[in-house]
Amino acid sequence: MEYVVSAAIVAIFVIIFFLTRPKVRPIFYDFYDELYFTTAAEEYVKGLPLPKEGSKNEIKKYASSIKSVIRKLKMRRYGDFFEKFFDFEDEIKTLLKTDFTKLDSLPSVNGEPRAVSIARFCLAHSDYVFDESRVKCVLDAQNRLRTLSFCEIEAMRIAFICVLIEKLSYVYKQLDTLARVHTLAAKYVYNPVLLSGKYKKLAKSRLFLSICAVNAGYRMEYFGKLHADVIDSFASLIKNILATVKLISEYDFSRYYTPLEILDKFEVFSEASPATKNAFLNLVREASDKENLDEFMYVIRLEKYMRSASAGHMNVNKLNLLSRSFFIINQKRDITMLAAALSSRHFMNLYFTPNIRKKRGKSIAKMVEYENTYEPIYKFYTVNFGISTSGGKLRISPNLPRQIESADVVFSAYGVENSLHIRRGDEKALYLGATKISGVEQIKLGDKPLDITVKIPSDSDSAHNGI
Repeated sequence: MEYVVSAAIVAIFVIIFFLTRPKVRPIFYDFYDELYFTTAAEEYVKGLPLPKEGSKNEIKKYASSIKSVIRKLKMRRYGDFFEKFFDFEDEIKTLLKTDFTKLDSLPSVNGEPRAVSIARFCLAHSDYVFDESRVKCVLDAQNRLRTLSFCEIEAMRIAFICVLIEKLSYVYKQLDTLARVHTLAAKYVYNPVLLSGKYKKLAKSRLFLSICAVNAGYRMEYFGKLHADVIDSFASLIKNILATVKLISEYDFSRYYTPLEILDKFEVFSEASPATKNAFLNLVREASDKENLDEFMYVIRLEKYMRSASAGHMNVNKLNLLSRSFFIINQKRDITMLAAALSSRHFMNLYFTPNIRKKRGKSIAKMVEYENTYEPIYKFYTVNFGISTSGGKLRISPNLPRQIESADVVFSAYGVENSLHIRRGDEKALYLGATKISGVEQIKLGDKPLDITVKIPSDSDSAHNGI
């Protein structure tokens, strides 16, 4: 009796689960050509409401639907009817293990993460093909209106993948419908009377009749061709979606974080490691949130602050103990810390370089849990010509980044314009006109213009090369 009661309770819960589980309803979108896509993207982002804090992704609903259909297609009664789709099973199940919880903390519009809404617009109107020019079009349009936050840029990759899983669930929902048709066809072949009235119209469907022919054992290459074509089209669609996932997994969205346009001017930031940049930008996000300020505008404020006398200052306490000196740095996590980091590589590493390197998994999370490269949008190289005319004597100590091959400068001293040419060469050398000068550290300036050429070693990176 106890077993009967237990079984009844389990049965009730199973019935409740199947009656209340979220249902996936396929949504279809129009394909936009290049010209209309650009116009539609502008209109779309303008129509988005102001974002709210926090959101909820529905990836579990889509994942549950896909897994359910996968199990169904493997049932014995379908035989090898859906065999082609078994090849995708492992890849899809691994994809569904991706952690999407980061989406829940993103700004939301219309009840879902804004990043997901933007990703859906971009993919759905492009036949779910990843087109970099269209991605740029949509994200640039959004940034012109309201800057995408750092956390959104960080999560943009999984936002796009979330939309692809959503699309994948629609495809499997159609396969589920095809499985139902297969079941009805099997009944119809052996006893047409069993086909209920509401399915009578199926008897006139070419696809239904093709599946009936396969169930009846007719030649597949002739009677089952339509069915085979439909199966092939679904398999091709799934293959393309998974290929798009891989393309997105290799794409770096950090280029669309507009504050980088300013921060890349600072050599300390530009040459920092991706992990260090990530920590720095997280503080930019935190600080701008506290002041309720757009992150791009906050970085503009940071740039202006860097020009002030207080930029780069910090509170340091010194303690002498046991023949050693200990220094305690007290720095508030705000614009002062950011400025100090931008003013010194040492403090950039001290404040923002992680001490522990996280291990990566071997699942698809390795593909999705990526490290931003933060490739500069506009690359700025710091050039220092190192010209000193103190005391009427010229000293030159040029500092050229390795990307700069040569430079020409006209400088004034005592009312006279002089020409300076910096060139790469085999070794360090100094020329006055066409004459090579050796053993000279300074040149006397007079009332006649000078034409000076300084050669620095080609293999020199950015070290100072003086005369």
